[in-house]
Amino acid sequence: MSISTPETHQHATVVDPDVHQVLFENEHVRVIQARASHGWESAMHSHLPMLVVNHGSGRQKVTMADGTTQIVDLNPGAVVWQEDAFDHSWELLAGEVNVILVEVKSANRS
Repeated sequence: MSISTPETHQHATVVDPDVHQVLFENEHVRVIQARASHGWESAMHSHLPMLVVNHGSGRQKVTMADGTTQIVDLNPGAVVWQEDAFDHSWELLAGEVNVILVEVKSANRS
């Protein structure tokens, strides 16, 4: 997967606030709940390195900043660590998006 510079696009909470809602934030982390129904399309946006905890079941078409795409299945209970900051957009092809994102503000710092 190709990773782009996170400053390329605005953060998910700015670009898509109806889906990406901040639950908690301090100097260390930003905790976001993302919820959307079938057919939702999220514009290109950025994320910091993060832990993703999935609660819903669905399928997304994810487009990275370089134009590459992939199909991602969302499975309840799945937990994924995203090592690098990245930019992407997505379209919900089936099911729902119901995830908790824990962005780690210091993860990319030296």
